Amino acid sequence: MPCHFQMHISAQNILCIQDDLSQIRFIDFWQDVCTQASLIQSLDATQYALWENDSYEFLVLFFAALLARKQVLIAPNRVKDLESELAEQDIYFLTRQQVFAQNIPKAFELSTLNLDEIFLTQAQVYFYTSGSTGQPKKIPRTLRQLLNEVQGLNQSFDLAESMIAIATVSHQHIYGLLFKLLLPLASGRSFYNPQLAFPENVVAAQHKLAQLQHANYVISSPALLKRWTSDVILENCQYVYSSGGKLDTGVRLWLNRPIIEVLGSSETGGIAHRDQDDALWLPFANVDIQVTENEELAVKANHAFSDDWIETGDRVQLVEASNPKSAFKLLGRLDRIIKLEEKRLSLDAIEHKILSLNEIIDCHVLLVEHEHRQILTCVAVLNTEAQSTLEQGTKASFVAYLKNQLKDKLESIAIPRQWRFLPQLPRNAQSKLNKQAMQALFKPLLLPVVLAQQSSADQTVYQLAFPPELECFKGHFPNFSIYPGVGQIGFIQHFAKQIWADLAWCNGYEQLKFQDLIKPYSEVQLTLQRKLHHKVYFEMSSGVLKLASGRLLFELNQQDHLECQAETGVTNV
Repeated sequence: MPCHFQMHISAQNILCIQDDLSQIRFIDFWQDVCTQASLIQSLDATQYALWENDSYEFLVLFFAALLARKQVLIAPNRVKDLESELAEQDIYFLTRQQVFAQNIPKAFELSTLNLDEIFLTQAQVYFYTSGSTGQPKKIPRTLRQLLNEVQGLNQSFDLAESMIAIATVSHQHIYGLLFKLLLPLASGRSFYNPQLAFPENVVAAQHKLAQLQHANYVISSPALLKRWTSDVILENCQYVYSSGGKLDTGVRLWLNRPIIEVLGSSETGGIAHRDQDDALWLPFANVDIQVTENEELAVKANHAFSDDWIETGDRVQLVEASNPKSAFKLLGRLDRIIKLEEKRLSLDAIEHKILSLNEIIDCHVLLVEHEHRQILTCVAVLNTEAQSTLEQGTKASFVAYLKNQLKDKLESIAIPRQWRFLPQLPRNAQSKLNKQAMQALFKPLLLPVVLAQQSSADQTVYQLAFPPELECFKGHFPNFSIYPGVGQIGFIQHFAKQIWADLAWCNGYEQLKFQDLIKPYSEVQLTLQRKLHHKVYFEMSSGVLKLASGRLLFELNQQDHLECQAETGVTNV
């Protein structure tokens, strides 16, 4: 099927179908574009950000701005912080221009509209995305490159000529823009304007569209598809497309139509596709791939933003190492760019926004598994005033306060769901962030958090934090939580046996003293010393305040005990 924007300018067939089934023809759309382009051309700025909830309005302004020789920045959201950042660069959000009958400029006429190669190559689009460093970056794509990709999609998938695109993903995302809007526009097909939220909405839309007697394809995401159930039956549907993250294994079993996963990015465009769980990825026909020395996937395509090889941050394994069209297996990400639901997020960028809050002096954002799904979490360090506020109130109210501040800085999906507060971020002996310790904070927490550790031959000093989520705080006591002495002995044994492998179990105590309380959010220094082989001295303090001290008596592992005797010349009589 021919696929080019120019071919359908005067077409009488339907481009856009509204929720009430009212219809907008191609010719009417392009007339709307010409009117808006004539008005936008007189605006002073050369670059505009574009954010429109309505797909039709977005598409009109997108082409009108490009025809008016404006550069278009596809914004990922429209939170206040982003508006301010763009305004500092003299970039403002574009809206539909008011038309006054007595003064309509005629800079663009439908009869002479020419979307030729010069226009396609000069028309500049930027996708605003997060870089691997966390600093947002603008990815340039020409309209020619986007059309190349649309033409590749049209050739790759055997879609019927009379087809309606139905989407649950936003057109503000390059995946939604390509599949929902540009593919129909270039190929003479139609799109259903509303963006749908639930599987039931998709089926209801299909049932409504059935009276038009056209088949459809669904553009969706792993986030929505994993909510599907077998009793939600797709109607007149040829394909379901999924992109924005890995589709969970087994989801395909719930749908009565094939699901095609698409792998790609704002920089590269579409890279590859597959139609079975855990199948190899097959590159699109116009995509060449290779693997770097560190197993990173590199891509070259005529629809990518660059003619050179682009490294993707994905670790892969090729089936045929020397074949640029080889199928490959994904092995995970090499950087901190993640896919959550259908969104591409930078953990570094999220941390940067959280650190802009007055209350936060340090933080680390991470992705964790929670009840069979992935969620964003944050480990944060508060300033003294905020820490006092947290301890005097409730954690729930304090977290709600932080989240409310972040609403103007981050999209809702990028605001961490769960929070932990520590006096400092935990680090290992090499002073690197201890990411395992931070992951453990979001599981049942049995031990205090090791913030730092220093060891010598017979002594180790731990810096420990006691977040309120520790299991030992539960029930001791409902209105005044303290860490019980038996729990303290428990973690002292644990740390002692971590340091000295020949310690077997604790069978006694000497001179135990619990001099003060360990409460939630306490930061405690624990010093352990080994004496007389089977005795471990401990002392805990918080600042100048001594909390506990004593000696633990251990049985030794038999083999280690015999070796120790041999080394020292000591034998039992």
